[in-house]
Amino acid sequence: MKRIVILGGGFGGVYTGIYLEKLLRKTNPDFEIVIINKENYFVFQPMLAEVVGGSLNMLDTISPLRRLLPKSKLYIREIDSIDLKNNKVILSPKYTHKTLEMHYDHLVLAMGNVTDFRGIAGIHEHALPFKNLADSILIRNQIIDVIEAASCEEDPELRKKLLTFVVGGGGFSGTEVVAELNDFARKFAKKFKEINPEEVRVILVHSKDHLMDRELSESLGRYASKLLQKRGVEIRFHARLVSATPSEAILDSGERIGTKTVISTVPSSPNPLIEGLPLKMERGKIVTDDGMLVGGYENVWAIGDCAAIPNVVAGGVCPPTAQFAIRQGKVLANNIIASIRGKKKKEFKFKALGMMGALGHHSAVAELFGTIKFSGLIAWVFWRFVYWMKLPGIDRKVKVALSWLLDSLLPIDTVQIKASPTQGIARLHFEEGEVIFHEGDIGDYLYIIVDGNVEILSGDQLIAKLGKGEYFGEMALLNQKTRMATVRCLTAVDVLALKKSDFGVLISNFAELRSEFEETEKKRKGKA
Repeated sequence: MKRIVILGGGFGGVYTGIYLEKLLRKTNPDFEIVIINKENYFVFQPMLAEVVGGSLNMLDTISPLRRLLPKSKLYIREIDSIDLKNNKVILSPKYTHKTLEMHYDHLVLAMGNVTDFRGIAGIHEHALPFKNLADSILIRNQIIDVIEAASCEEDPELRKKLLTFVVGGGGFSGTEVVAELNDFARKFAKKFKEINPEEVRVILVHSKDHLMDRELSESLGRYASKLLQKRGVEIRFHARLVSATPSEAILDSGERIGTKTVISTVPSSPNPLIEGLPLKMERGKIVTDDGMLVGGYENVWAIGDCAAIPNVVAGGVCPPTAQFAIRQGKVLANNIIASIRGKKKKEFKFKALGMMGALGHHSAVAELFGTIKFSGLIAWVFWRFVYWMKLPGIDRKVKVALSWLLDSLLPIDTVQIKASPTQGIARLHFEEGEVIFHEGDIGDYLYIIVDGNVEILSGDQLIAKLGKGEYFGEMALLNQKTRMATVRCLTAVDVLALKKSDFGVLISNFAELRSEFEETEKKRKGKA
């Protein structure tokens, strides 16, 4: 049985799997499909901005992967590394300290991209990204939180910062989120007699002279600008967001905007796992042929935002949009099966049907076939109809239609949904005789003993006994290797566990701390 492994649960990965399953129904099931994704759901990203504004509930934009891909095997795991030489993907530990090796006959790289905060001081620490469902919920919570706080704030300077919202980037994402934010914040502020709605400031920072300049024609971009400005959005054209602090957004013009809410839709960068692969890249994307096969390989394919796929019809490479990714998935599914069975592969050919952008409050812009342009209410109705039709599954269509209907009849919900954040440092408890980790396990945490005693063993040889205030687990983290010893509890033990990623941040910023860990490592190696 051949195994096809798809990395990523976005449009490219999911629709490749869907079409593979359809083709399998017509043929003998002589291979299996494996989907690896961090979440067990697919996000319909074109509608995420409506979650911010409250027109849709957070579950309305997602569909369970198991329902979309019932014949595929699904792994909800982080990917540790990709080994193209040995045809395997290494999955990060989950509920254990051991990695999982997933061998493949064909690999589909559909991992999209990540928000790129590099080179912009303070953005990573103080700005909210807008890329996935969690980001949408976080932005909505922040809007509610600062307006609630402003209603009780007596300091006029702080109150002004609480009611000021800054969005960086005037592409599709930035324009749609600022439109929904503006509508929601102003509508919510009217519920407080202590707040004058005129106090609410929403500022969009864009480096060009009109919005959505990469996606739509200049006339529609200027229409969008004028409409948003009419609704109270301040737009800083020819400006960039260059830094952020807990209380300010700083532009390259030198302007400093006092605010407690900065949202960044800065350009994306390749997934870090892809950056390290021995693949030909073009502007951060994997170069493929017109059938999505990666150069130099016969069994590695790339699709979606992470791939530079030749645009046979218009020239250049295919844009990173849903309409392209869905159709790429169909061609890729055919090509993988053709490759396995020695048949001729297809080239991907598709001409964009058009682009649409929502502007909030029953307004949108649309451009079809490069010539038909319209805006306003008609464009908004068309935008909703098209994306509603594209929603996967009849159940999702019904839920979204009901949400839109109720949104037009009932007052907006202003409830914050705050999930507990993942702890950077976790406190763990172990009983006497328990093994915290075994020799050969993956190095994923540094442990600091809060109370109790442990012993470190290499085989049957005792290396050390450690107690309160001492630490262990640093060797595997420093050397990016598996555990070199077993740690067993001599008594009941409480420890603080520091994640591998957080440990990396510490030692990269504090050379003295790294030196101390390295000295400890040498001493323990000498006893082994």
